[in-house]
Amino acid sequence: MMTNSKKSAPMLAGQVIQEKIRSGEFPLGSALPGQRELAKILGIGRPAIREAISALEGLGLLRVEPGRGVFVASPGAASTRRWRFEARYSLDHVYAVREALETLSVRLATDRATAPDLKDLKNLVKRLKKAVDNDDLIEMSLADSEFHRKLALVSGNGLLLEMLDWFKTILTESRNIAFANPDPTRRSAPSIEHTKIIEAMEKRDRIAAARLMKTHITNARSRI
Repeated sequence: MMTNSKKSAPMLAGQVIQEKIRSGEFPLGSALPGQRELAKILGIGRPAIREAISALEGLGLLRVEPGRGVFVASPGAASTRRWRFEARYSLDHVYAVREALETLSVRLATDRATAPDLKDLKNLVKRLKKAVDNDDLIEMSLADSEFHRKLALVSGNGLLLEMLDWFKTILTESRNIAFANPDPTRRSAPSIEHTKIIEAMEKRDRIAAARLMKTHITNARSRI
């Protein structure tokens, strides 16, 4: 289970549903209870349940069939990796924006990062590695998102942080689709790439840090 105190209601709901899938309480191929019943079982509002289901669908744990219900999916099934924002934003457009904003974020953060900031980033990498080892998709998503948000926070640019927060759901789900692939090499790649970014930041090499971030975003897009 996650231990971070900043868990949102959707993340809490997603974590509980994930655990029920892993324990066999929600067996492979079975239909989940309706949203109203799930909200009652988990003690969480229906909007949070809807967001959790969407996140778990992106991570490949659930399969949503309009008019039929929500089902526990086979690990890595291609049909589960649906991009629900496709009518508004293509994944290529999302990753193009991510590349622009996050290379800026890491350039600014490299100049401003303190020793405690760098320690926090390293701890987030450790959390991500542990989540991969435990096959905990919700924690993978959370640790990865927090790493990128921490860079924006350290950048000191309030507008940049607000822009990333405003599109948080879209950005997070674009990352989740990559984690849906069960290949261990693909799932462990982000923590390796994050570590290289931190190493460049420790050297105060903003150009290298930005280049490594660009490579990371490009690689993330290719993992989908």
